[in-house]
Amino acid sequence: MARGFSNSDIARAIGRTDETVKIHLKHIFEKLGATGRTEAVMIALQRGIIHQ
Repeated sequence: MARGFSNSDIARAIGRTDETVKIHLKHIFEKLGATGRTEAVMIALQRGIIHQ
């Protein structure tokens, strides 16, 4: 997600369905308190969860 991949791209990369990825991302947004992909990436960067 941080690299700009679509849900379909992510699903193919991890061998899951688009719907599974969508559900996982929804849970990630909730846990981070983010309203969308960009905000989730910014929060994850700030907290050191992911690195540039």
